[in-house]
Amino acid sequence: MSGDSDAAVLEDLPPERLLSGNQLQPTLAGIRCMDSIETIQAYLAYETKHQDRTHVQDKLRLRARELRRGDGDE
Repeated sequence: MSGDSDAAVLEDLPPERLLSGNQLQPTLAGIRCMDSIETIQAYLAYETKHQDRTHVQDKLRLRARELRRGDGDE
């Protein structure tokens, strides 16, 4: 996924929409599709401010680490 694709994700599935649900599986699937640190940071900031679910924050941080190491699903 390119930066353009991540911009589309932010537009079509903004943090308040992806992270507002109570079902974890769709949220995790969305996180796995993220391919930019900036996108992950936006979702992490939203999660921290609104839901503050540690397990979701951990998954976002893990995805960011994967991307930094270069072992994301690219």
